[in-house]
Amino acid sequence: MNDLKSALNRAGWLDLIFIVPMFLLFSYLPTYNFWSILVNVIVVVFFAIGLAMAFHIVADFLKKKND
Repeated sequence: MNDLKSALNRAGWLDLIFIVPMFLLFSYLPTYNFWSILVNVIVVVFFAIGLAMAFHIVADFLKKKND
């Protein structure tokens, strides 16, 4: 049960971190055509993957450092 609470807590923080860049990416669109929206969705997905990987790498590094 503690692992589930920890995982949901981390997922909640990651969702808050991801929503800001997503809104920023979609706010600067000069035109709302299909290609620009598709490119921004791809950018958001890759940014989210990279940010999640970086977050987990740093968290694991700090956890190992404290042990």
